[in-house]
Amino acid sequence: MGSAARLDGTGMAKLRINGQALEIAMDPATPLLWAIRDAANLTGTKQGCGGAGRCGACTVIVDGAAMLSCAVPIGSLEGADVTTIEGLANHPVTAALVAEEAIQCGFCIPGFACAAAALLQQNPRPSPEQVDALPNLCSCGCQPRLRRAIARAAGTMLAPAAPGPTPPPEIVPAR
Repeated sequence: MGSAARLDGTGMAKLRINGQALEIAMDPATPLLWAIRDAANLTGTKQGCGGAGRCGACTVIVDGAAMLSCAVPIGSLEGADVTTIEGLANHPVTAALVAEEAIQCGFCIPGFACAAAALLQQNPRPSPEQVDALPNLCSCGCQPRLRRAIARAAGTMLAPAAPGPTPPPEIVPAR
């Protein structure tokens, strides 16, 4: 992560969100959450606790680590690579959340998916204690299904790639 203010004094933070290079023209003290939602127009990242950093609904991945976007100013993210829930559309975690029917109201899921994806990137075989240590809260009580989803995603990510389809047998005309 970069310095708190750009050296050229423009007040624009340059970062990548879901692989797209962006210049965010907002006050450097603006929380990343609002840059994502208001400047990048990606509304999957949620505010849950009013910016207190207690619920995890705003979790995104910054340079490979899960971060609470309500608590980090964009001025400190110069050159950072940010992944939001929209950037995880084809990630094994999102498929596992659906497969395990872990989504109830859905409010916590974007932050939970980002936290889980970052955890699996850092540790492809997390212990149940490491999964339980994620700071994300689910008021609907889906934690058991969320745990199973992370385990499923880990298994998917560790599994060897399936071989391609077997070609059909050659048909030899009768003589």
